[in-house]
Amino acid sequence: MKSGKLLILNLGLLLTVFISCQSRPPSDAHKNNTTTLAKAEKPEAIIRKSIKIISPKKNQQFTVGDKIKLQTKEIKADKMPDSVIVMAGRKQQGLLDLEAWIFVLNSQNFNTGHVKITMKAFIEGKIISSGSLSIILRSDIVPESWSYKIVNIYPHDRQAYTQGLVYENGFLYEGTGQRGKSSLRKLKPETGDLLSSLNLPPDLFGEGICIFKDEIIQLTWTSGIGFVYDKASFKFLNRFRYSTQGWGLTTNGKDLLMSDGSEKIYFIEPKYFTEISNIEVYDHNGPVRNLNELELIDGKLYANIYTTDKVAVIDPITGKVLAYINFAGLLEKNDIRPDTDVLNGIAWDKDNQRLFITGKNWPKLFEVKIIK
Repeated sequence: MKSGKLLILNLGLLLTVFISCQSRPPSDAHKNNTTTLAKAEKPEAIIRKSIKIISPKKNQQFTVGDKIKLQTKEIKADKMPDSVIVMAGRKQQGLLDLEAWIFVLNSQNFNTGHVKITMKAFIEGKIISSGSLSIILRSDIVPESWSYKIVNIYPHDRQAYTQGLVYENGFLYEGTGQRGKSSLRKLKPETGDLLSSLNLPPDLFGEGICIFKDEIIQLTWTSGIGFVYDKASFKFLNRFRYSTQGWGLTTNGKDLLMSDGSEKIYFIEPKYFTEISNIEVYDHNGPVRNLNELELIDGKLYANIYTTDKVAVIDPITGKVLAYINFAGLLEKNDIRPDTDVLNGIAWDKDNQRLFITGKNWPKLFEVKIIK
């Protein structure tokens, strides 16, 4: 009986101690441990949402080859970044000087046009901040001035509002414009004889054409629709869409090159007509716009400049204008009528090294030799 009372007493004491321990506030040491753990789990301080680039200004113009001083505000934070990487387009250029907060960009091998400059700040391999702006690069080349000499003159249909012109294996292929008059035509260049033709729907305005393998590809102006035909029969094969206006078209044998009336030339994948890349055409003064009918000749891109008598000779890699050909006076005044429009149409006979030039509603097709 005595031993049973002792057992109950001991159990009561243990229960009291247990309840006391559970209700007792944590010790200072326990507090410190909790605080230390919270700090360990807390992420590093975020620097800021974007890096502020002080200079240059947005879309400030420079010349290819310039050394451009990029400067940003000093980043204020609890912890300095390990590095700030400077990129131009998709290419890394180097690291920002974290003492002076500057970087000198050498634009020697850059293309002309808009260049996106991006800065990315890193801590332990993670991007914690970034900033970007675009600059514009003019060409570092003053274009040469080329002239021409007429070699032969052939007849051309005055009713043909020439938009695209291609030569292959003894024949000219021509795309014409104007709603209700747009067509695809095959011609004999020496006589102007029409060998075959296909009319576009009357609501469409035909534009540039090119031959790609055994197919002819034709653009339209503002409808965003293009057509693919069998070269031999003009049989319709396919249609495709694009988001810009359609102006000029040519090919390098792998890609299509397209103009849209701006300074841009688009490189297009020919199967699905998706854009791969583009260049912006600039001379030493600035952008060269209204690029129209296109032709690749010996690795250089020739482009009519719409509403002028000029053809620009362009480096298709860099976008720089290498030369201008002035065709003023090619069509004599007595051949000009009210419906005669501007020069447009370039075709190259690679095998015989012949260059053909004509215009919208011109009565003549010219074989010319370029004088550099």
